[in-house]
Amino acid sequence: MSTDNQRWFDSKIDWWIAAILVILPLIQLAGGMVALFLGDVEGSIAATVGLAIVLAIYWLLVIPTRYAIEDDHLLVRFGVVRQRIRYDSIVEVHPTRNLLSSAALSVDRLAIRTGRGPLNLTLISPLEREEFLAMLTYKADLIWDGQRWLRRGAGTSHSAGKERR
Repeated sequence: MSTDNQRWFDSKIDWWIAAILVILPLIQLAGGMVALFLGDVEGSIAATVGLAIVLAIYWLLVIPTRYAIEDDHLLVRFGVVRQRIRYDSIVEVHPTRNLLSSAALSVDRLAIRTGRGPLNLTLISPLEREEFLAMLTYKADLIWDGQRWLRRGAGTSHSAGKERR
């Protein structure tokens, strides 16, 4: 649910990921044009279907990739998929360069852990990282322990401390 108190952050996009996202449909388009020029109707149909599949995947899973800080949760949006992460469920946030498939268009990522196990980890890459972290750590009541942001009182040695962004 959208509120007036939300702030959207676009995903950071690495140049090589952007290049892949642009080159794939261009290859399909070029293949279709070459096939059409050569009179290969089947080839042009195959290239058009391939282009439609690539664009559908982009629309379903990639565009847009962004994150919203809302009143009581973080909203992660990638394509038509929306994931809501309640602030009170976040136990840890740390920087990572993990290459797992995620709602991030950069390898300069933040890992958001909401419990134990691989299914309780969300990887994101906000473009305005410092502002995003300032808002997220405030909303989720997280403190910096020198390596990561943790929920206050969740095994941290500081009951209050200097927070790093």
